[in-house]
Amino acid sequence: MANENSQAKVALSRCIKDLCETNREIALVTLCTTDGFPISCFSVNELSNQADKFAAMSSTLSALSDSSASQMQQGQCEITIVEATSGNMLFVKTDYLSQPCVLTVVAQSKMTLAEARYKTKRLASEISTISE
Repeated sequence: MANENSQAKVALSRCIKDLCETNREIALVTLCTTDGFPISCFSVNELSNQADKFAAMSSTLSALSDSSASQMQQGQCEITIVEATSGNMLFVKTDYLSQPCVLTVVAQSKMTLAEARYKTKRLASEISTISE
């Protein structure tokens, strides 16, 4: 993966920051490897100091969703959504620097699920175009 000061890391941070600044309902955005290592974490509160925990959880949920979809003969899992009392958590696979990753977005209940899904998928697409 890219080092901390690379153009790719700057582009990634800019994409995530832009999404969060224009959507105050988003409480957390993380990107991790599919094997559970954090790449980037942006949060509006103290959650960002738990990047390792979120990376492990995100990669595990993504793998479980993939396995479930496969076992039930539904093809590949595109997005996993967890609806909670205070909002929604969305987990979607993407690529970052040609490596498979999991993007996690946590949106407060003020943001509709459809809007959160659209913006999460759009961010995943933007991230997949980043190169060094």
